[in-house]
Amino acid sequence: MPSNNENSAPIIAPLGRRLMAILYDAFLLMAILMCTSAVYTVIAVSFTGDFTQSASVNTDDVLHDLKPTELGWPIFPVLGSVYCGFFIYFWHNTGQTLGMLVWKIKVVSNNHEAISITQCLIRIITATLSFALLGLGYLILLRKSTQQSWHDRASKTKVIRLSE
Repeated sequence: MPSNNENSAPIIAPLGRRLMAILYDAFLLMAILMCTSAVYTVIAVSFTGDFTQSASVNTDDVLHDLKPTELGWPIFPVLGSVYCGFFIYFWHNTGQTLGMLVWKIKVVSNNHEAISITQCLIRIITATLSFALLGLGYLILLRKSTQQSWHDRASKTKVIRLSE
């Protein structure tokens, strides 16, 4: 198996490693988004002063009736900002999210330097589009001649495999 040393070209990360890193990051990101939602809910309820903004839901439960709190539309930009901030922070500062660190892969620009915030944003937008299209931007990596996913090409980056 070839190694990644100074004299050899870096090995492009295979699809399997990328997908496993995505899975690891998805669990971490879900936890962060749930905590963000909890903090947002406390703040929203504190500002409104009303814990029962919506009609009660009858659960036919003797112990309690659920009274949901309507959080309103601002929750979506808040969660979107946290989502983008997660990837921008890790990719821009270290080139690796925690899932990428575990699976020994790293995102770098095509000239092997750290990626810029603009490249991070382009990667996030294009990867989201790729997922929305049933992962077509990732599945293109199954072709032997292709070494970059859609978001790699759009952001002028590549994901390399680090030496073991």
